[in-house]
Amino acid sequence: MEVFTPKHNKLGEGFSKQEKLDSMRHPGRQTNPKHGYQSAVAFISDLIALRKVIILCSFCRAKFNPRRFGYRVVYVADPTGKTDGFTVNGDCDSCKGKTWNLGGGQAFQPIELYEQTHIDPTVARRNARIRSKVKTPWAAVQKAVREKTMGLGG
Repeated sequence: MEVFTPKHNKLGEGFSKQEKLDSMRHPGRQTNPKHGYQSAVAFISDLIALRKVIILCSFCRAKFNPRRFGYRVVYVADPTGKTDGFTVNGDCDSCKGKTWNLGGGQAFQPIELYEQTHIDPTVARRNARIRSKVKTPWAAVQKAVREKTMGLGG
């Protein structure tokens, strides 16, 4: 385990930006007997304690209850339309398998961070429907002109 000590007399002073980023990184699940084994449950618990994003394959997804830990599924809009937006590819944090070989994966992010970094698809859809019903001033003028000309010609 690494211990960071400040280079100057104040705590946290003197660290470079790269050193701060390195301290926030999680080393990953240790499966090497030289470094000691870490179970998948312990690794996921570490990620939850650090409030990190968790990627799980379709098999491991069933074992994880995101609401219990204050997580939610990450939605990323897919412009190609190949996925529903909830599919994420990467290495499963539980079984370490490639999610594209295991039927796709899902990413989970803490709710407090999700609200800062993502848009909820249902709220975005609702707002888009509301905006489409609101008429612009120019559309209202065109409608009035159309009604006037239809009334005169008929």
